[in-house]
Amino acid sequence: MNVYTAQIIVSMHVVHINGIDYDLPAIENDGWLQLLNGSLKYKHPFHNPVVGNKGFNGISVRTVVLRKVDVAKKQLSFHTDIRSGKWKELNIDNELSWLFYSATDRLQIRVQGKATLHSTDEIANKAWATSTMSSRKVYCGNEGPSTVSAMPSSGLSSYLDNNDPSIEESEIGRKNFGIITTQVHCMEWLWLNSKGHRRARFVYDSNNDFKATWLIP
Repeated sequence: MNVYTAQIIVSMHVVHINGIDYDLPAIENDGWLQLLNGSLKYKHPFHNPVVGNKGFNGISVRTVVLRKVDVAKKQLSFHTDIRSGKWKELNIDNELSWLFYSATDRLQIRVQGKATLHSTDEIANKAWATSTMSSRKVYCGNEGPSTVSAMPSSGLSSYLDNNDPSIEESEIGRKNFGIITTQVHCMEWLWLNSKGHRRARFVYDSNNDFKATWLIP
């Protein structure tokens, strides 16, 4: 006889297991709420996700700042220097993956989609106009990311290393500023639970409606 026996009850779209309700539409909705909070709260565990793409030398991953989440359009965005390797790589292959993890909640969300690059359009103009001076200054260096340096360097002048630029001074960085927006095609949710991990997948169509399925973790 098993010491532990799971109590499972299925009611409509909700699965009750050991006193916990598992509802796919509610999980999908909460997943996007967590992503939205990650974009708005800098201390949220989803604020600094990892993004990965096919690079020139294999798979390339890095940590970014989640800048914007459009729940209705199912889109995620981050800012970048258009001189960077990822900008060049995504111009060739725009498949992009995101990884979010909260150690406190034991929750992982993985997102896949196609990237759209913005640098001279109204989307980029609006984002630049609302950026802080401390955010703008990272685009004010003469050399782009990954440029070889003879010594440890931010790429900025000594003045900007210690000071934020004025609005006028920051405009030199506008030409280097870009936004990468991902149109989400798939989201996977994973909850780590001592009584059994749970995993679900949500696949979106062209109308942003989704098909949900449970997966074995």
